[in-house]
Amino acid sequence: MARLIRCSLLLFSLFVLACIQSFAADWTKPTPEQLKMTSDPDAPGAAAVYLDWEQRVDDVSHADSVSATIKILAQEGVTQFSDVEIVYPRGSASVNLGQVNVTAIEGRTIEPDGTVIPFTGKPFDKEVVRAGGARLMEKAFTMPKVQVGSILQYRYEVTFNPYFYEIPWFMLQRRAFTHYAHYQFIPGNLGRAAYTPILPAGAKVKAGIAGYDLVVNNVPAMPNEEYLPPSGSVSYQLDFYSTRFTSEKQFWQQEGRDWSENVDRFARDSPAIHAAMAQIVAPGDSDEAKLEKIYAAVMALDNTDYTREHTQQENEAEHQQVKTAADIWSAKRGNGNEIALLFLALARAAGLRASAMATTNRSNWLLNANILDWSQLTDDVVIVNLNGKDMYFDPLERYCEFGRLAWEHTQMLGIRQTDIGTEEIMLPPGDYRDNETFRKADLTLGKDGAVQGQIEVIMKGAEALQWRQDALSNDAEKAQKDFEKAMQNRVPDGVHVKIDGFDGLTDPTTNLVATLDVSGTMGTTAGKRLIVPAAFFEANVKPPFAAQTRENPIDMRYPYAQQDEITMTLGPGLTMESVPQGTTIPMAKGGEYKSVYSQTGEGYTAVQLLALGNTIFTQKDYPMLRGFFQGAASQNQEQVVLRRAR
Repeated sequence: MARLIRCSLLLFSLFVLACIQSFAADWTKPTPEQLKMTSDPDAPGAAAVYLDWEQRVDDVSHADSVSATIKILAQEGVTQFSDVEIVYPRGSASVNLGQVNVTAIEGRTIEPDGTVIPFTGKPFDKEVVRAGGARLMEKAFTMPKVQVGSILQYRYEVTFNPYFYEIPWFMLQRRAFTHYAHYQFIPGNLGRAAYTPILPAGAKVKAGIAGYDLVVNNVPAMPNEEYLPPSGSVSYQLDFYSTRFTSEKQFWQQEGRDWSENVDRFARDSPAIHAAMAQIVAPGDSDEAKLEKIYAAVMALDNTDYTREHTQQENEAEHQQVKTAADIWSAKRGNGNEIALLFLALARAAGLRASAMATTNRSNWLLNANILDWSQLTDDVVIVNLNGKDMYFDPLERYCEFGRLAWEHTQMLGIRQTDIGTEEIMLPPGDYRDNETFRKADLTLGKDGAVQGQIEVIMKGAEALQWRQDALSNDAEKAQKDFEKAMQNRVPDGVHVKIDGFDGLTDPTTNLVATLDVSGTMGTTAGKRLIVPAAFFEANVKPPFAAQTRENPIDMRYPYAQQDEITMTLGPGLTMESVPQGTTIPMAKGGEYKSVYSQTGEGYTAVQLLALGNTIFTQKDYPMLRGFFQGAASQNQEQVVLRRAR
């Protein structure tokens, strides 16, 4: 099942692994010591631990299976492990994976006194995500009567169409500490099987006539630190692949050529593409104007990554086919990569020098060139040389701004087309000036703490894109309510916000602007004084990086600038006593925090600015990064002191 869904499976790797199987017909009986366990010295404070995990991928019988034994040590473990979720691929109109079935589901709960309660319920299915043209389904079931002290055992099997082969990607770390795990891969007619291991110290893959075998002991839980790079890049794993090539260089060169030929075939010139281009641009347009119009035209199409993919029956009924970019224009819909290659075809038809680039999504996966598997490269972006300078476009990301990359595609390795073949390049980083959020509050405060007024939030770049895509994938009303909730969680206790407008949700050429009404009370009274938080928008925000130490690199996603401005008008009976001293906190590697407070004739103003220019930091950078954000948070806890009249 494998490569087609690699990146989407990462979203679920903490809950379930894709290749699953049981090794034995009989359950492994827990020992008396395991039944009595109340804690685990090998995993101090753990809510649960895996006592055993056995997983086999058998490409000869086209069956993947798992068997698991879990000890519950705390109530949090009950919550985390009562539900078993199996993610598996399902074919679609554009991708035929054959029939995939989840079968032989068994489970039982063993109470601390040894009483066995078998699972007798019925699993249920739901769609969880799409990856390219394939859907990811989830079959879930709930273990019976789970309590602290229980031991859970379950097993199941996933079977595939015999015309498809499976290449496993074993994630060795899961949500909890694993005492013992056994992995097997029995390859079928794969050609030359190879693997790339990232293993705990002392672990070794054994290869033989029957296939590949790995046993690991005492494997720590999956890293759970905030702002982690994709889990596949910071965890132990064993990644198999099949290749006919004998060297890394040969693989990437040949696969790159094949990919480039497929891109050019899909984006080929045709009368239909020229007719579409003529509808979009005018003869006298400059190259930049042509590009802007073409980008706007493809952005207006239905991106099925955010809506829904049409079935084969629907396409046939509408006489739709997807063989070339011209078909996408005719249908007025396509998935993100298809729309990106339509943009490529139209740009070339307009006489512009344009090329495609295959890359990965940084929220899911980082390209590992040692793994000879092209399907790591899931996303196509487009590079257009305009006036001698390369511009980068992300038409696969609906509502992404013109000439910008979504943050998931910045600072990513990939393969781009060139005049003589392909080459590996790194996509450029984002710029904090492209991701700006400006929050402004105009408020009036009474001597009893009653507050009223309005908030305006202006967004461009990554935050605006997130809300636009949320509104598209769900609906505008839900996006507004979610935004209102997000703001409510920021402002001081007692203050209530209600969204009044959300403008620009469907227009990436403008800023996204939210307006909210403010009411309620704020501040605390101390005799004749009313004390209110100076940083209105940060009053209830917990700063990142509370932990003293860090084990993994940090990925802050995207650079940004955030400015908050509060204008407070004092009502009758209130006068100013003091405002905090402003301060500036620099960070050596591209960051700055600044606060400015001033008294006015009618009240005061407070301004806080935080800018972060870099996004990728090493473990050694952690004390610097933590100190910067903790220092900014400390300043945001400053207070304004007001005097109340009797």
